[in-house]
Amino acid sequence: MLIMSLIIGVVFSLGYYTYHVRQSNSLLQNRFNQVIGLRQLIHLLRFHRRQTHQLLSSSGTFLGKEQPLNESLAIQSLLRTLISQAEHSQKPMYRILMKRITSLLDEWPRYSLQRNQAVHGKAIRHVLYLIDDTITQSLLAADKEHVFQQYQSTWPVTLNAIDSLSRFRHTIHSYHPNSTAIKRELGLHTQILRRRLGQMTVRSSNPAPPLIIEALFEQFDKIDLDNPDPGLVKEQLYHFSLQVSEAIFNLFDLVLGDIGKEVSIRLPELPVDASNVVKLPKPVQAADSSKQKNPA
Repeated sequence: MLIMSLIIGVVFSLGYYTYHVRQSNSLLQNRFNQVIGLRQLIHLLRFHRRQTHQLLSSSGTFLGKEQPLNESLAIQSLLRTLISQAEHSQKPMYRILMKRITSLLDEWPRYSLQRNQAVHGKAIRHVLYLIDDTITQSLLAADKEHVFQQYQSTWPVTLNAIDSLSRFRHTIHSYHPNSTAIKRELGLHTQILRRRLGQMTVRSSNPAPPLIIEALFEQFDKIDLDNPDPGLVKEQLYHFSLQVSEAIFNLFDLVLGDIGKEVSIRLPELPVDASNVVKLPKPVQAADSSKQKNPA
């Protein structure tokens, strides 16, 4: 009788443990599915920013009714899915994000170039904070303390890099050929960005070769800040900022990929359209104005 009771107890314990593991794995998978969706949302928002920047650059502002961009429809659809799948504790943050992005999608034709950059940037940061919150909860719940510590060291560096890029872009709006102070400020922001990318690189298990980072910043050195055509210089500076932005998010994507491997969840690759995304290993010549019509 005692032996039978022990056997029943062991079977029950094993069954409960198996159930608990399955529940934990299911929760972890659901949370990372949310991270994958948020990651896709950032991709769409960045592409929407490029498209709207290009339209506002060529047309100034839109006063009439315009057909919504395809990216707008994709963003709205993805947002609805993410809100429906969000955990109850996070839903308020998702609703705020929905309100912010809906306003952006409706109002961008009346934005200035600078406001368009800033509002998109705030929306992207909001999504990044949701990713951070989800990953933090997931790693702690999965008892991945070493991965959590590694991620915690990378997260602030990523935010600092994005903030530095925002300051660089803000300075572009103030550029004019005769301002020594502006040219000095652009150079300072570029040095900071190079340092930030270097910090992000060393925190990845698959770091980008230093020469690639250096080649990226050589593009800035090739821009003639004394060119009497300020429109051309701003266009070149924005194209350079696009390359830096692509590098930052590529490096952050490597961090997410490292975390996925640790918890046995594979993050799918984001779709890349070669005509819209500047690949980091293949810098574009800043002097080639024919390839600089895709800023932001």
